[in-house]
Amino acid sequence: MKPRRIFTFVLVIVLGGLFGLLQSCKKKETQPEPLYLTVDLPRSVMQNGLYYSLNYQERSVELDFSQTVDSSTVKGNISFSDKDVIPASMYTMTSYGRKIFIAFQPGFLLQDGWKYKITITTGLRSTSGVTFQSSKVIEIRTTARHLVLDNDTTKRNSIVCISDIHMGDPRSVVYGYCWFYKNAAALESLLNVVLTSDHVRQLVILGDLFDEWVVPYRISPFDSAAGINTSRDYFLSIANSAVNINVINKLKAIASSGAIQLIYVPGNHDMLLTQDILQEIIPGVIWKGDSSGLGHYSPLSEMIMEHGHRYDFFNCPQPLSNQGHILPPGYFISRLDAEGLMEHGSLNRKELKAGSGQIEFLAAWTAAFEYLKIQYSLTVAADSSNILMGGIDNYSSTFSFNGVRDMYSSNIEDVWPSTETRNAVPVTMPVLMAILNGSLDLSFTAAYEYMQPTVPNLFKIVAFGHTHNPMLKVYPLGKQYTGIYANTGSWVNADLCSKPVRTFLVIKPGEWTGSDLDVVSLFQYNLDSGSGNPNPDYIPILISEESIDRGN
Repeated sequence: MKPRRIFTFVLVIVLGGLFGLLQSCKKKETQPEPLYLTVDLPRSVMQNGLYYSLNYQERSVELDFSQTVDSSTVKGNISFSDKDVIPASMYTMTSYGRKIFIAFQPGFLLQDGWKYKITITTGLRSTSGVTFQSSKVIEIRTTARHLVLDNDTTKRNSIVCISDIHMGDPRSVVYGYCWFYKNAAALESLLNVVLTSDHVRQLVILGDLFDEWVVPYRISPFDSAAGINTSRDYFLSIANSAVNINVINKLKAIASSGAIQLIYVPGNHDMLLTQDILQEIIPGVIWKGDSSGLGHYSPLSEMIMEHGHRYDFFNCPQPLSNQGHILPPGYFISRLDAEGLMEHGSLNRKELKAGSGQIEFLAAWTAAFEYLKIQYSLTVAADSSNILMGGIDNYSSTFSFNGVRDMYSSNIEDVWPSTETRNAVPVTMPVLMAILNGSLDLSFTAAYEYMQPTVPNLFKIVAFGHTHNPMLKVYPLGKQYTGIYANTGSWVNADLCSKPVRTFLVIKPGEWTGSDLDVVSLFQYNLDSGSGNPNPDYIPILISEESIDRGN
């Protein structure tokens, strides 16, 4: 084919394609797709695809439409309400192009932790005549009231939850293996806020206030030279430590205030704590233990709180593996970790949960043991009887690490079903899942035990500690969620934790506030470095917040 003919052929194809494209465009222009108005709230955050979150102190709401609004159609076609009708005299609406502002009158204040809705009917139109496909309801939920800055005179309606403080005895500070001492002043400050607040009804501590586990294996937990011969002595020694005494005094003041209930649920690091010992240390505290070494608390029928170690194979009480004792394998791993911390400090230390992601006990134990040896460059004679016990949990003889391993491995997996029964696990789980729980955030386990439709006792809000991983998650994800999992996080030294520390929860039940919502807020307690004050105080910083309908 000659070049001229080739050129002509290509030109015909191109022109034909352009003609077809023009015809296609013309066809679309003559047959337009249906067009409807859409709207957004640019100053608010859409949460879970369900509602907009709005600061309760806001004085207006901004609506941004997809087209310029015909201002003559605004009146009577947009309304603002909560569970009751809010009189139109309480707000004004002004339109500017695509935007409509709902401004609140001076006599009207948004309530915190409250549900509101904006209703838009199809009578609202754009200047080109476009309207909504159908009437639209926009849900707005206001944030909860700030714990410190916004005290008011309302009735007490808040629950503050903390856990995993890990206070140690005086030796732990002297020898450098204490997990807590750097946050003592911050916790004392928070407890003073709780004590002086006029809307805190309960302070709930979800375990591990005291730490009887973090002791180097070469140091005897019970030692007459330290004045510690029993677990009672140990816990009293922790409470009377110079680092901890101010915290304990604040807790005593809260428990005796008459206005705030102080509630305690035992954790794994203080599973040998008893009600009598705790009452001796903090008179008036409310003990919420169940079987030995465990506990739970339900402030309302829809909420449950516990430490979370009930579901952790390595860290739950193990009374059936070795009769007469309840300390689990995780106790001995903590002893090795404390040894490394004493010898080498926190440099490059990473938290280890004893499950370590392995699928059976021997593999998980070996992984945890070898990890800590490498992490701290420890030389450990695994067959040598070098773990001093001194009588803790009725263990008077010394142990070797291999001896501990063999003691548990002989039957710990076989007795797991009976252990679950003894530990009152609501929904039994296989050994694999329980071992993996030692290295997971427990959000799946919370749903598995308490938020599935098939569980024996269904809860909407589940709060755990134990993992040192502060979080809020809805279950299941998306608009149709029916539960919230909350984790308190921890108060351990920041250099010992890869997650934020000095964290806590504030829960506002709708049954107490009168709201249609239960609201859960997660805070971190930090120095107010932005204040310019040369001696800044601590303030709570909101990390995240979730709410759920009371009627769900």
